[in-house]
Amino acid sequence: CAYFSIRKYGAIVSYEQRQSYKNDFNAEYGEYRNLHARMETIIRRFTELDAQWKLLSPESKEYQVKKDKTVK
Repeated sequence: CAYFSIRKYGAIVSYEQRQSYKNDFNAEYGEYRNLHARMETIIRRFTELDAQWKLLSPESKEYQVKKDKTVK
């Protein structure tokens, strides 16, 4: 995963510089979209588990099982 520091990208002063920035963005955008989709899936799963937890008593065995699954 490429990570660019903000310092690499200063103010745009030429068309060539703009194209270079655009090329860098386009080269990394696919990877960003894939990572974003993975994060959305993970967030959705945690939201589902949270909703399930709210229906259980903290003293119940089911609560502990779901808690253990979440931690893993």
